[in-house]
Amino acid sequence: MSKLRVGVIGATGKGNYGHGLDTAFSGVDRAEIVAVADSNAAGLKRAGGKLRVDRLYADYRKMLDTEKLDIVCIGPRWITDRVEMVERTADAGCHIYCEKPMTPNLESADKIAATVRRNKIKFQMAHQWRAAPPIRKAFENIAAGEYGKLLRISIRPKDDHRGGGEELLVHGTHFFDLMFTMAGLPRWASGHIQVGNRDAKKSDRTEGTEPTGPIAGDSISAVFGFDHGVRGYFESTAGIALRNKERPFDHLYGVFVECERALLRFRQPGDVFIHPAPAVLPDLENLTWKKLWIEDWHFTPEHKPRTDLRRTWIHYGNRFMANNLIDAIENDAKPLSSIDHAVAITEVVQGVYASHFSEGRRMPIPLKSRRHPLL
Repeated sequence: MSKLRVGVIGATGKGNYGHGLDTAFSGVDRAEIVAVADSNAAGLKRAGGKLRVDRLYADYRKMLDTEKLDIVCIGPRWITDRVEMVERTADAGCHIYCEKPMTPNLESADKIAATVRRNKIKFQMAHQWRAAPPIRKAFENIAAGEYGKLLRISIRPKDDHRGGGEELLVHGTHFFDLMFTMAGLPRWASGHIQVGNRDAKKSDRTEGTEPTGPIAGDSISAVFGFDHGVRGYFESTAGIALRNKERPFDHLYGVFVECERALLRFRQPGDVFIHPAPAVLPDLENLTWKKLWIEDWHFTPEHKPRTDLRRTWIHYGNRFMANNLIDAIENDAKPLSSIDHAVAITEVVQGVYASHFSEGRRMPIPLKSRRHPLL
């Protein structure tokens, strides 16, 4: 079987190539990167050298029209041109590996979903967290009922200067993807947003550190409802995880998973810790956290601890997701982080705002109004 032809879309200075999406298919046996597009001349030249390709395009549309591509990596973190990039790529018949977040609002998400489904292409979001072997093993164990019934899933993003509205969109996307994998798609969302010590108003609308579409709030609390009584939670407050003498940490990044017989904690770079009770019980010293060890992930072939995981886990995740996308293409299956997850993530993000401006009322998912509540 001939290798699938891969093209890369980047935007130097405008979101660049995301979190390593330019090299996502490097070293993937069933694919070959053959072309790259970037409107920045210097960035295009660097990308070409890095990827060892000589088919270089200043306009991604020209690349799509000229090259017979099977897959396109849409790399820019900025989402200002996301809809057009996806529509042009899907209309060219190319499958897509897309940087997160997908879109700033549901109107854009609906356009993307429509063009993906109309063209019958496979769409995969770059959610590298879910690729880590410990997290995949935890998914397997939870689904098998090893820890008893799944009860609650709690998300905590980095809580750096982007805490609140920006974290809900930018880092929430990874964690909502994990949440939906464990609990299924959400049925409703409820949220409360603050700016300082007061409730957020629509006039607090702003943009993030990069173009994200409308956001608001420096502190957010949200609840999500799933089938079988499972609840999801998102908590974020800006500026409480800044490294200094009093706070020797720079992020709170992670997920708590509460089951009937155990508590699981997901931490970067994809590690899983397990506590043998549904809550932390500090007075019971015999109950201790244990790490979920995966032999060929945590150790070298000589059984020495790997020291490069924090540097390499994103590339590993990209390659895993790239291979999964190819599997989906070959078997006409749904990718792990599909368009369904991407739209549902946008639903809950927008649902938090819709709920806040409706005095915390539960907002059924899918949302009836597709217009962003901050607009």
